[in-house]
Amino acid sequence: MSLTKKITHCALISSVAIIFGYIEALFPFPSPVPGIKLGLGNAAVLVCIYLLGGKPAFFVMLIKVFVTALLFSSPSTLIYSLTGGVLSFFAMLLMKKFSFNIISVSIGGGILHNIGQLTAAALVLKSINILYYAALLIPAGAIAAAVTGTAAKIILPKINKVAKK
Repeated sequence: MSLTKKITHCALISSVAIIFGYIEALFPFPSPVPGIKLGLGNAAVLVCIYLLGGKPAFFVMLIKVFVTALLFSSPSTLIYSLTGGVLSFFAMLLMKKFSFNIISVSIGGGILHNIGQLTAAALVLKSINILYYAALLIPAGAIAAAVTGTAAKIILPKINKVAKK
């Protein structure tokens, strides 16, 4: 794939991730537990990992995190999103390398995303009490990641087909 095509694909995937972030901001996930989101933008990062590889997907993840945090939430959430996003990204990349299926890769990324966010929150708040929240957040994140992983599994072959043209 030429560099121009790769950059174009990254831009398109980044745009989709940002649009998904906007949709999630418009229609928050109804949950009795605050902070739970479906994480549809992560499906775009996951697709990028499988379609273009690690380096382009890392940039897509960074673009998604920075733009969605600055446009659709408060700048303080950038710390949590970035910590979770980076940890999630490397978990997904490692799991893909060891041939886990795409849904498992997404679930691993979702769990590590929550661990990253909770760790950042514990550091910012200077309290480990926030880690009790993991008992609710991690299972919810695993379920949400299974949904986004399933979406990526359905979408990836279609995108792959178009991308090869």
